[in-house]
Amino acid sequence: MSSLAKSILGSSRVIIGLTANPVNFIQIRTATKRVASSRTNNKDSPGKRLGPKESDGSFVKPGHIIMRQRGTKIHPGENVRIGKDHTIYAVEPGFVRYYRDPFHPLRKYVGVALRRDLTLPKDHFEARVRRFGYIEIKDPEAAEREENVKSRKELLYQPELERKLKEKEEVSKANLSAFSKGLVNDFKLELSDEELSLASSRLLAVFELSQTGQTWEAAQTQETFSQIYLLKLRAKRGEISQEEFETLKKQYIEITSKIDNEVSVSWDGKLCKYLNPEELSKKKQELKASMESLL
Repeated sequence: MSSLAKSILGSSRVIIGLTANPVNFIQIRTATKRVASSRTNNKDSPGKRLGPKESDGSFVKPGHIIMRQRGTKIHPGENVRIGKDHTIYAVEPGFVRYYRDPFHPLRKYVGVALRRDLTLPKDHFEARVRRFGYIEIKDPEAAEREENVKSRKELLYQPELERKLKEKEEVSKANLSAFSKGLVNDFKLELSDEELSLASSRLLAVFELSQTGQTWEAAQTQETFSQIYLLKLRAKRGEISQEEFETLKKQYIEITSKIDNEVSVSWDGKLCKYLNPEELSKKKQELKASMESLL
């Protein structure tokens, strides 16, 4: 066998030997430069091409990189986001603004102003400028399809959401019926059927608001405002006249005056006598004193 043939066969064996073990061909890819290790990287060497990529006032589109950095030397402001490697990029088209926030004087921020005449930061109590980027769908069928679109998570949780909604409706219906019976049988309030329905609905709404952490008085105020505002909207839409609005408003206020200072709902959904804050505080002190005497 000639030396040429031996060299060919020898190289073939080497190739076969390499290909027999596929591990030799697996390439390990890492997410960031810091994770990868090499002779020159040393795991913590600074990356290259860092710094600002867009100057102040320059126009950017969504996805444009504004700042590359190691660590948050510059913090993300409005209409930008920060990535895993601290890269700051735009999420809305607009103009780059580098600024400082009075509430965080030691931080530097970069954001995107949606118009050329806007500056950052905005006043603390000023409304945020938003660009929703929506396009009006004029086809009724296409608009209905778009409204009915749900994410995969929403579709998976739909049976659970429907079950919880049904349970909540059943509990509300049972409480409403119990409140109606309690107003008539226990508190002996003289109310017409319409007034009884309004009073029961009000007690239920105030009770549900109080379950969110509000005081009973604050929940009463909010429910009164909501109901009168709904009447205003009905009058504005032309569903009722101005005279009807005044009549319904007066009727609702009269009902609230009848029940607000008479009836309340305990934490477990039972009707009880209303106690104003002073009376409630006095009852608490009496209960505390009686418990201390037992100890």
